[in-house]
Amino acid sequence: MGKIAAALVLILLLLPIPSQAKELLFVTLDNTPQAYYENGEVTGFLTEIVTEAARRAGYDAKVKIVPWQRALAMTKKGLADAVFNAGFNKQREMYLRYPKPVLMTEKIVAMRKAGSKVFLNFDLSEAEQLTVGVGRGFFYGDRIQKAINQNIFLRVEEVPNIDLNIKKLLLGRIDIFFGDYYPVIKYLNEQGLLDKVEAILDPSTGLPMIYSKSDTFLAFSKKKSEVPFKKVNAELEKMIEDGTYRSIVIKYIPVHDGF
Repeated sequence: MGKIAAALVLILLLLPIPSQAKELLFVTLDNTPQAYYENGEVTGFLTEIVTEAARRAGYDAKVKIVPWQRALAMTKKGLADAVFNAGFNKQREMYLRYPKPVLMTEKIVAMRKAGSKVFLNFDLSEAEQLTVGVGRGFFYGDRIQKAINQNIFLRVEEVPNIDLNIKKLLLGRIDIFFGDYYPVIKYLNEQGLLDKVEAILDPSTGLPMIYSKSDTFLAFSKKKSEVPFKKVNAELEKMIEDGTYRSIVIKYIPVHDGF
């Protein structure tokens, strides 16, 4: 019996041990609907996209939401493997690896009362006729910010949140308000207001007019191995091409077809 038992132990030792996916830590800021807490769990369309890309690459990614400056600092020091929803600049490029695929493009649109004839050209040529709502402390891109600073609009009214912009719009106190497309559409959908408020459309495309846009990325720490950076972003690129990316987005928000 002793020899049989020893042989069994030897066989067990020689059997391949199932490999476990290596864990990665991704950090980001609290930013609905991209990444946010729901019932104590981190969710959001970007959260699901980056964790799925990591899974396909053979990794188990955990997402942690922290203040933005801390997210950058953690990735810079190598305490996190990657940070997502990160815009590009030369300073960050010193400690972050930026990939080819864009994770998300932030799109600034103008919202008006549904059925309204109010219009604002891309060149802002009708600005002097419009009373505009903006979020206090928000940045809507260089062109819009310059127009605000130079008092080109008839009047600009600042509010602390999107809810007040919508209320003012529906009461006729403002003509339009600017907002980041994804959070605005998600909020309107949750509040049942998609039939009350609409984006100004570009006549040439029939899609929402984009007045400013900014690309963001899943950027990896240069303190870490380059292997996960290459593998995960390769899978992200495939997800964009095969339609998985869009299918995840529309689970969270009813985006315009083709947008």
